[in-house]
Amino acid sequence: MKRPFLLGLLTWAGLLILQAVEVVVTMFSGLTGSDRLLILIPAAGMICLVVIVFMHAGRGPTIVRGFAAAAAFWLTVLIGLGSIDAVTRIDYPVSQGNPR
Repeated sequence: MKRPFLLGLLTWAGLLILQAVEVVVTMFSGLTGSDRLLILIPAAGMICLVVIVFMHAGRGPTIVRGFAAAAAFWLTVLIGLGSIDAVTRIDYPVSQGNPR
């Protein structure tokens, strides 16, 4: 087996494992409030794997590393903005009967 294929296969397996960690933590832990930010840790690991392995950020010239760092930064910003709703959402109890 050639080295690039094996590296891609291991990276793909790592991404699947990190996704499974996110799904299991989300489904079975009952995270509330600011604890939901813990879900971003596996997401950051996925970003690092993609940037290092698939984008070849470490082997390119300086301009490539700069663009890869900028792309990773903006991806982090977009994931952060997308998770603001879930992190800051508050559930208010509503009564079932007619209020008097």
